Amino acid sequence: MSLPAEVVEQPLPFSHKTHTSTAKLVCKDCHASPAKFGDTPGLPATSKCMACHVAIAKDKPSIQKLAAFAKSNQPVPWLRLNKLPDFVFFDHRYHLANEATCQDCHGAVAEQDSLQGDIFTTKMPFCQGCHQKTGANARCNACHDR
Repeated sequence: MSLPAEVVEQPLPFSHKTHTSTAKLVCKDCHASPAKFGDTPGLPATSKCMACHVAIAKDKPSIQKLAAFAKSNQPVPWLRLNKLPDFVFFDHRYHLANEATCQDCHGAVAEQDSLQGDIFTTKMPFCQGCHQKTGANARCNACHDR
C-alpha cells in the first residue's frame, strides 16, 4: 500500500543522483544483497554511510546529524514511502535469480535528487504485465496467499 504522493520530509536530505553520478556508486554499493530483504528496503547502516562521510561533506549539518546517528549506533529513521499490502508476497531473490534489474521495478531512482510519494511500481497491473511479458508465473498464488 502506497502513501500519498505528497512531499514526505525525511530526517536527512538524500540524493541518489549525487551518489550515483558524482560518487559513482551503484545500487548494490549501499543496498547490499537485496535478496536477503524480501520486500523491505534494505537500507545501509549509518556506519556504511560514514565510511565515506567521515571525510566527504563532514561539515554539513545533515552529515553531522548522520554522524550522530552513527555514533549512537542508530539507523536513520527514514520514513517508508511504499509498503506492499500484507496479503502480497514479494521476495527479491526470485526476481534477481531471473535477471530482473533494480531499475525494472524501481525505475530511474538513480537519477533522482529526492524520492517522494508513490515512486515504486508496486501496483498489480505493473507486476502482471511484467510477469506476462517475461513468462513468469502469473497465477494468483505466485504473489498472494503464501
